[in-house]
Amino acid sequence: MIWRWFWREWRSPSLLIVWLSLTLAVACVLALGSISDRMDKGLSEQSREFIAGDRVLQSSRPITEAWLDDARQQGLKVSRQLSFMTMTFAGNTPQLADVKATDLAYPLYGKLDTQPPGVKAEPGTVLVAPRLLALLNLKVGDNLDVGDTTLRIAGVINQEPDSGFNPFQTAPRVIINLADVDKTGAIQPGSRLSYRYMFAGSAKDIQRYGEAIKGLLRPDQRWYGMEESDGALSRSLQRSQQFLTLSALLTLMLSIAAVAVSMSHYCRSRYDLVAVLKTLGAGRRALQKLIIGQWLAVLLLAGLAGSLIGLAFEALLLKMLAPVLPGQLPAAGAWPWLWAMGALLVISLLVGLRPYRQLLATLPLRVLRQDVVANVWPLRYFLPLIMLIVVLLLVALVGNSALLWSLLAGIVVLSLLLGGIGWLSLLLLKRLTVSHLGLRLAINRLLRQPWVTLSQLAAFSMSFMLLALLLVLRGDLLGQWQQQLPPDSPNYFLLNITDQQVPQVKDFLRQNHVEPDTFYPIVRVRLNKINQQLATDLVPPDAAGREALNRELNLTWMQGLPAHNQLVAGTGAPKAGEVSMDDGIAGRLGIKLGDTLTFSGDTQDFSAKVTSLRKVDWDSLRPNFYFIFPPGALDGQPQSWLTSFHYQPQGPLLVALNRQFPTLSLLDIGAILGQLGDVLQQVSRALEVMVILVILCGGLLLLAQIQVGMHQRRQELVVYRTLGASKKLLRSTLWCEFAVLGLVAGMAAAIGAEAALWLLQRKVFDFPWQPNKVLWWAVPLTSALLLSLCGGWLGIRLLRGKALFRRYPG
Repeated sequence: MIWRWFWREWRSPSLLIVWLSLTLAVACVLALGSISDRMDKGLSEQSREFIAGDRVLQSSRPITEAWLDDARQQGLKVSRQLSFMTMTFAGNTPQLADVKATDLAYPLYGKLDTQPPGVKAEPGTVLVAPRLLALLNLKVGDNLDVGDTTLRIAGVINQEPDSGFNPFQTAPRVIINLADVDKTGAIQPGSRLSYRYMFAGSAKDIQRYGEAIKGLLRPDQRWYGMEESDGALSRSLQRSQQFLTLSALLTLMLSIAAVAVSMSHYCRSRYDLVAVLKTLGAGRRALQKLIIGQWLAVLLLAGLAGSLIGLAFEALLLKMLAPVLPGQLPAAGAWPWLWAMGALLVISLLVGLRPYRQLLATLPLRVLRQDVVANVWPLRYFLPLIMLIVVLLLVALVGNSALLWSLLAGIVVLSLLLGGIGWLSLLLLKRLTVSHLGLRLAINRLLRQPWVTLSQLAAFSMSFMLLALLLVLRGDLLGQWQQQLPPDSPNYFLLNITDQQVPQVKDFLRQNHVEPDTFYPIVRVRLNKINQQLATDLVPPDAAGREALNRELNLTWMQGLPAHNQLVAGTGAPKAGEVSMDDGIAGRLGIKLGDTLTFSGDTQDFSAKVTSLRKVDWDSLRPNFYFIFPPGALDGQPQSWLTSFHYQPQGPLLVALNRQFPTLSLLDIGAILGQLGDVLQQVSRALEVMVILVILCGGLLLLAQIQVGMHQRRQELVVYRTLGASKKLLRSTLWCEFAVLGLVAGMAAAIGAEAALWLLQRKVFDFPWQPNKVLWWAVPLTSALLLSLCGGWLGIRLLRGKALFRRYPG
């Protein structure tokens, strides 16, 4: 009996929409969850190569051996590093070098790219950067004096997995074994040393170890992973993860809305049938068995079909993304399945329980009076409860994040805004005088039922707003990455240039057809005081900006401010006695406009007043500075110069540059840019996938919303047709009605999307906000076109319906 009932109802378009909505919800959640889980694991595995471990402990002094022994006892792998500067010699030719001393376990993750391949820094050997070979005229197999010891050059360093990006690294890199450090004689009292300890192991073991040592860390020690490393890659990955989270939130919200609309419509369309069955003697228990059985059958089919579609879609997407994905992505865990099945059950209960309960409570009197509707669980109590449950479930899914609360707050505010826009639009339509009969009938219908029209406008505009929001945000993410890595971005930095060498270097580069970027003067000082008080007394030891007080900072002076720095507060370019400051470090140190800063240089102390704050784009991989002074302010301090340039061919220019200017430091970041670009390309492909899934879900919601009004429109079409209206007029009326709905909804969606973009870009993704002009014409036109096509197509099908013209022949 249950299956016969189900098969009969299965042919109903209303139940088909319910099934499609639930199926798409399961498929979207499963596909999103599986891809996000697998790519998150894959990106985590790939990104930890950039720090050569799962976590890193950085310190200016060696840590106690007990910490390392404890890590090994907990099953963690450990690798040590020590970095310092020392002189290297080839015969009588000296060259300052940046030495990285490692053990043979390095790197725990990633690959040390050398020539010949696979070479490590064994005791008695050294690996050197190509630039050092050119400067000292050496080759692999020769001897190199590192400090007081002589080591054999075993290979050339092409790329280090944890090289990072530091434009102020002023010397070529060499890698030696930790066992040879004491022989160099470079470690003396007062030496500037940097110790790094890399740890690798399971996430649980890493977390437990990190919690154990967190309270023991000194101010000069830092425990971090890829997500806390303040590099361009980590910030890009954090933004992409926020975008994936936003995609998942929008998918769930659109799925819930689509199921709610379609299921409510289906149950309302079955009130008459249940009333007739009760009139014919059907008992409550029998109806419960039929309706609950049908409900479970729909859930079962939706779960199976959604799982198959989700898995197939995941496999297809992974195949499409294969060129940019790691060779073997980790398998997804059980969470995507649990979330998909849980979403199916929870969504159906949340949005289907009341409509089905109302369907069961249908009174037999409805056979005689169509306006009789059982009052079950009033909406004024039920809706707040449902909204509370949805919010709690979303918190459980994505955590107590600022993104979630920003999105929820934005939806509440925008719902009120969209309602107001819809109401004003109705008032405007009411005052219009239209000569076209089809358009006039469409407007009259919209005005005749204002609350129904407003609800449709709110639903349509919210759908289009969410879709536009996602598309624009994805474009902004990719735009930021493309601006960050343009094809002609500088891939070489030239440092340690003296005043006398600046014109010589400019001439050399121009003679070789290379156009250098701006030349920046560099002065290294410490920030000593804030408003005549010691900075170390004002900033707590565990504050985020305390690190800036424990090291020398790189200052510069220039006429004006860099074009790639956005002025956020103050008067602009500094004048005599003034300084422009990065607003990020200002916030971390508690510095505001008008504060006086005192710096300690090599020759004397000097002070300046903060008169402007800049938003510095540290992701741009261009020279950036915390502090910018006016010309002449730093003349009393020792200065060097820095510039950058783009040079694609790997030819004799670099060797000639090193030989003509042996004291300069050349930093090659081309490999870093390529490595970063590969990861960002992978992430951008994933974001395209998420957009497609959310658009599909939003499209189904639009179809469900259009389908809801078709039953009522059918009755009106019957009346119009009976009164002699032609099919052409009725088709014209339907096209005009949905076009007007789409146009008004699109304008409201554009306003709402612009407001939401301002909130998300400034408060969540940390992007500079600018009005998006395309939204203001593209969204209204697109929504009007889509709704008129969908509504008109469904209306034409309705006009061709046999029941309509059989019952009321024309």
